[in-house]
Amino acid sequence: MQLDLPPARAGRSIGLTPLIDVVFILLLFFLLASHFDQWQTLRLATTSTVVSDSHADDDRPPALLLRLHADGTLDINGELLEPHQLGRTLESYRARRPDLSVVLESDDQVRLQALVGVIDDVVASGIARLNLK
Repeated sequence: MQLDLPPARAGRSIGLTPLIDVVFILLLFFLLASHFDQWQTLRLATTSTVVSDSHADDDRPPALLLRLHADGTLDINGELLEPHQLGRTLESYRARRPDLSVVLESDDQVRLQALVGVIDDVVASGIARLNLK
């Protein structure tokens, strides 16, 4: 006995276009959701007191009070200072007192980039102790 079977259907190929679309969408999602920034931290010690030269007999090293104002101006112990003069001025103070430390005080409206720039100048001048107030 012979059965008449319908002819075998030609195999359907699986389309790769939807799969490629899904892979590209996932790639785009992960690229947009990822962060490629390198975060760096600054080690700062906060302080609430300023040591002046009149307390030189204390165990603490003398400190300069450096203020950064919202308009970008600086002053050291109340004397106005141009931002480009900061490095030379701090180096001259450090030449007189090698154990000198700096207390940096900034206004609330100061942008972070300006504050970090001043911190970089203080560190570049060779002062080892910097306190942020």
